[in-house]
Amino acid sequence: MGNPTHFSLEVPKRASQLLRDFYLNLGETEGKNLPLKATFLLSMSMPITILPIERILKYRRNNAEVHMNDAVLNNNLAVEVDRAIDLQAEVKNARFFSGSWQYTEIEKGESFPNLAKNGLPAAVVERLDAADACDRANALQADLFCKILRNSLSHGGILYLDEHGASSIGSPVRKFAFVSKNRQYNATKLHVLRISMKDYRGFLESWTRWLNEAAMSNVISGELTDVIDEDVAK
Repeated sequence: MGNPTHFSLEVPKRASQLLRDFYLNLGETEGKNLPLKATFLLSMSMPITILPIERILKYRRNNAEVHMNDAVLNNNLAVEVDRAIDLQAEVKNARFFSGSWQYTEIEKGESFPNLAKNGLPAAVVERLDAADACDRANALQADLFCKILRNSLSHGGILYLDEHGASSIGSPVRKFAFVSKNRQYNATKLHVLRISMKDYRGFLESWTRWLNEAAMSNVISGELTDVIDEDVAK
């Protein structure tokens, strides 16, 4: 493949293709405590989720100074990204949404806990395990959900978790936590989203499929006419 005509559409598609081609062939570990599948999945997810937000939605809504504006390349796609990442509607109704996500918040109090050092506090894990944690995630505004995901991926707010959804050094990675402040300055709480690796992979497929379907009615090049296949997350 050559230089992309539309970064926010083609690069996520290429990253999704890499996941389909290589993800299942990766071993769980190579050496001690090196979770290759988790690292590869997380790495591929960054361009998939961040580029449409940064290079389409930001310019579409904020009329930012043009230097990386993909919104003008495909108006149908730009309109759909703006519509789907809704400022008010619940994310469970968004076309790109899939998977079982859990959500909770960490109030700052005197200070935020150092999650990098101590991992998720037991009380936070308990709240994420609660019966209503999925309902809380589903009820998030689509715009807030995407901001949490974008901010955590862009600024390193990610935790590897074990099969129980808790921080555990040396255990196989089975889930991710995405952590983001509620605002850039003088934050008062942390948003925490948790999801299994299997569901996260399925979400990325759903997200990429949504982008391709939204762009179909205003094709930029013959390459972009291929909607990704129905690959089942594993």
